[in-house]
Amino acid sequence: MKPYKQETSIQNLANEPETFYGLDNKYHRIISVLGGSANISQDINSDFDLIQITRKGLPKSAVLTLSKLLGISMEYMSDLIHVSHRTIQRKNDNDLLNVYSTEQILEIAQVVSRGIEVLGTLDNFTSWLHSDIRVLNYNKPISLLDTSFGTALILDVLGRIEFGVYS
Repeated sequence: MKPYKQETSIQNLANEPETFYGLDNKYHRIISVLGGSANISQDINSDFDLIQITRKGLPKSAVLTLSKLLGISMEYMSDLIHVSHRTIQRKNDNDLLNVYSTEQILEIAQVVSRGIEVLGTLDNFTSWLHSDIRVLNYNKPISLLDTSFGTALILDVLGRIEFGVYS
């Protein structure tokens, strides 16, 4: 297994899924999805670190990274995290987001991390994310990422897929 490297970039994650699989725990995978610990200015090693980051706030650059990774516009991303697009535009890349937006970004990053793990590649995951899924009442999973209940439902479906349960 490869050791975790902080310089893992989106391009590495997108083009080399084995880089992602080399990460030894869910926290390192979340860091990778958000653009590396340099981008979020802190390592994540436990749920307590996630709580601390949520309270402190993530920088706008994490939102940019996540929207590029998901292949969605910043306008759509701002809808997912419940912040007006204009507010996001006014922020500098290092400006911190509020608690609620940060929490939603971390939940989305967790879904992305789990989706890549279950479906094998970033391309497979993003394709699935933008598809109408029967078990989700023919909704696109991406449309459910704006609430905690939606992210929990998507994580449940990914778990079912992983274990071969009809989904």
